[in-house]
Amino acid sequence: MDWYLPGTKAGGPVRSLFSLVTLLKNYFDFYIITSNKDLGSNKEYSDISPNTLFLKENVYYYYFTDAQLNEETLISLLNEIKPDLIYLNSFWSFRFSINIIRLKNKNLINPPILLAPRGMLSKGALSLKSFKKNIFITAAKLFGWYKNVSFHATNKQEELDIKSHFSSANITIASNVNSGTILKNTSTKNSNILNLFFLSRISEVKNLHFALEILKDIPSDIHINYDVYGNLEDKEYWNKCLQTIQVLPKNVIVTYKNELAFNEVQQTISKYHCLLLPTLNENFGHSIVESLLSGCPVIISDQTPWNDVEKNNAGYALSLNDKKGFLTAIIEMSKLNQLEFSQKSNAANSYISSKIEVEKSINLYKNLFNEFIKN
Repeated sequence: MDWYLPGTKAGGPVRSLFSLVTLLKNYFDFYIITSNKDLGSNKEYSDISPNTLFLKENVYYYYFTDAQLNEETLISLLNEIKPDLIYLNSFWSFRFSINIIRLKNKNLINPPILLAPRGMLSKGALSLKSFKKNIFITAAKLFGWYKNVSFHATNKQEELDIKSHFSSANITIASNVNSGTILKNTSTKNSNILNLFFLSRISEVKNLHFALEILKDIPSDIHINYDVYGNLEDKEYWNKCLQTIQVLPKNVIVTYKNELAFNEVQQTISKYHCLLLPTLNENFGHSIVESLLSGCPVIISDQTPWNDVEKNNAGYALSLNDKKGFLTAIIEMSKLNQLEFSQKSNAANSYISSKIEVEKSINLYKNLFNEFIKN
C-alpha cells in the first residue's frame, strides 16, 4: 500500500491493515511494502531504514524511497520475498496497485493477487474526479486488465459496487477488523450542551462542510463544541470549510485539533459526547467503530455499514438528503441529561460489541488467505 505506519494521514486503510496484521501475524508472515513518506508529505521518516527489508515485532517491512521505487527494484524485491499471495490495498494507486497488476498481466510476477479496493469503487468515491476514473475503468474492462485479479470486499454493498464494474470478478466478502477495545465514556453531560467531534481525513468525501452547514441552524439556547481531528488532505476544501466556520452562530464553536495517533484515539474521544460524520462513503469506518467502542453515540450518513445504530439506541444513520434529520438528531442529543446520555453511551458499547466478533474475523481471514494461496 502507498502509506503505512508511522504515517497516519491516510486514515482508514492504514488502520484496517494495522488491525489485520496485529490479529493475524502469528498465523502468517506479513511483508508490508510501502513508501517512506506519509500522505501529502515530502519529508521521509527519520526513524525508518529505507530500501532495506527488516523485521520488527514479527512483521517484515520494506519502505521505498521515491528514487528507488521502479519496476526493476519492485520485481527484484518480490523475487527475494517469493510471496504466496500479493494483497493490494488500493484500487487507484499507480505505484502499489495498477502497476503491480500490469506486471502480473505481463507475466513478470507470478503470485496470485487479491485486491481490496477499500471503498474506492463506491458511487460516492467515484463521484469525485469521475471523468478520469470512468475512462480508466472502461479501458480496464475493454482490455481485461483485471481478469487475473481476485477482489476482497468488506461488505455486501462493496461486492455490488465491484460487480457493477467487473461483472465476472471473483469476489470474497470478509468484513474489516478493528483491534480496539471497549472503553467507558468519561464525559459529563448537561442538558443543552453537546461536545461533538469529527475524526477523519479533511477531504470532500468525508463531507465536513455538510456538517458545518447543519450547525448554522442550531437554536441559540443550545451550546455546541465541534472539535475536528484529521489530516488536512485537501487544503482547498478546508478553506471552503473555514468560510462556513466563520459565519456560524456564537453558540457553535468549531476547533481544529490536528491529527490523532492511533494509540491516542480512544482515550481522547471517550471524553466527548458524540461523533458527527456525514460521510459520502465508508466501506467500514474505523472512526465510527472507535467512537462506539469509546461509548460515543454517532450521527452519521446512511452510506456506511452501520445503518442500524438508531434501532439499537446507539445514534443516528441518516440520508444526506435529510438535512433537517441531522439537525433534529443533534438537538435531541444536546437535550440529554447525564442519565439519558449514559444509557445511549452504554448502548453504543453493547451495539459494537455484538457486531465485532474478533475470533470469528481471525478465522475468516485465515480461510480467505489460505484459500487463495492454495488455489
